[in-house]
Order: sequence, then C-alpha cells, then structure tokens
Amino acid sequence: MSNLFNSIRFFGLIRRQWISFGRIYLMSIGIIAGVIFGFYVFNFNSFYNDVQNAHSSILNFRAPLFCILGLFFVTVISSSYFANLGRKTTAILELMIPASQLEKFLVGIFYTTIVGVGSYLLIFYLIDFSFVSYLRSYSSMTLTYNEGGREVIIDVNQYFFKVKYENVAYYFCVLPMLLNAIFLLGGILFQNYQYIKTAISLVVFCVAWVVLFIYLMKIQTDNTVHTMDKSYWSDPDHVFGLIACVGVLLTVIFWYIGFLRLKEKEV
Repeated sequence: MSNLFNSIRFFGLIRRQWISFGRIYLMSIGIIAGVIFGFYVFNFNSFYNDVQNAHSSILNFRAPLFCILGLFFVTVISSSYFANLGRKTTAILELMIPASQLEKFLVGIFYTTIVGVGSYLLIFYLIDFSFVSYLRSYSSMTLTYNEGGREVIIDVNQYFFKVKYENVAYYFCVLPMLLNAIFLLGGILFQNYQYIKTAISLVVFCVAWVVLFIYLMKIQTDNTVHTMDKSYWSDPDHVFGLIACVGVLLTVIFWYIGFLRLKEKEV
C-alpha cells in the first residue's frame, strides 16, 4: 500500500473512525453541553432580580467559562483519540487499518480540531442564544453616562458571538491548536493515563520555562534604569503577534513529532 496521501482512503477512514471515536466524542460533547447549560441555569437563578430589572449584565461568567471549558474539551478529545495505541489488543487493530500513517494522523487532526472545536462553538453559541434571547425578552438596554456626562444607552445583554474584545485576545486563538498538538503527541507517546501524564509534563515544562524566563530577565535588568520608549516591542500587538507566531510554529513542530512517533508505532 502506498504511503502517499489518497483522498479516497482519507474519506473512507473518516467514516470508519467515527465508529470507534464517535462514542467518546458524543459523550464528551454531551457532558460539555450539560456543564454549559448548568452554568447558565445557576447564574440565571442566582440573579433573578437582575434579570427582571436589567440594571446590569449577569453574563460576565461567559468568557472565562468559554475559554476554560473549551481548552479542557480540546485537550480531552485530543488525548483520547490515539489512546487505543496504548493497549496491545486495540493497537494491533488500529495499525492494521488499510490507510497510510499520514492519513491516520490527518484524520486525527480533523476530528480533534475541525469537528471538535466546531461542535464546541456550535453548542456554546446555541445555548447562549437561547438563554440570552429569554433575557432580552425583559430588557437589555441600560442608561449610563460617559466621561463627558452625556447619556449613553448600552446593550448589557449581547449575544456571545457579538461581544467584542480587545484585539490582543484574538492572538490567543492559536492556543487550542497548540494544546491539540501537545495532547495528540502525548496520546501517542504514553501507554496509559495519557491525559494525566501529558498534563503533568506540560505543567512542569511551563513552570520551568517561567522560572528560567524570570531568571534571565532579572539578570538582564539588574543595575539598569528602566525608561519608557516607543520602540517596536512597546506595542502590545507586536508582542502578542510574536507569541502567536511562536505558537503556530510550535504547533506544527509538535504535529510533526506526533506524526513521526505514529510512524514508529507501525515498525
């Protein structure tokens, strides 16, 4: 069998993998939907008077919930996709699938990024739309004053997909892809407890990197006078743009290492 990419085998593998991975995926997305729904119900019940009067928004929990739960969901499905390779009985069946290792790895990325992230966004937005529509049936406008003392009408209950954040927040969109690459690699590397071992390795690496960064910055800034200048790196967009580029590069590197490790499993 050719190890080159074949579109017929690729789409056939997508259908085949749904049989084994679909159950885990549906269970995960069902639990995530239940957690999101529970958060909305809890906050609406806890602040019922605010819902009635619309004096202030009760939806400030959405952004932290969206980020934390979304990243957790991505890491779980990424770590579990190649989990069968950790058991000899299932690993043999996985490796005997009539498809190249490139096709198997690309299907893994497809399910854990495009399908996984896409379905999470859909579930979150649908639940948010239903609750916010109920909230807006009372009132969503509130009157406030700007710095000049002029009256301003603000929509305090916007749909989540309409909320605008600072530009730097969008640079972190690369984070789910980076975590996907790391946990896909962990699912291939470790024989058991893939999620726990990958998470511990990631935490240890991050702590070591932060300590090293602080130490190097301390060495560089000792006995120096800090001055504010308008250099290229004083712009937050440039700094976070560089971080995003590094994140994209690391994502590609981890995906490539994961692909090589997957090929080694076949040997």
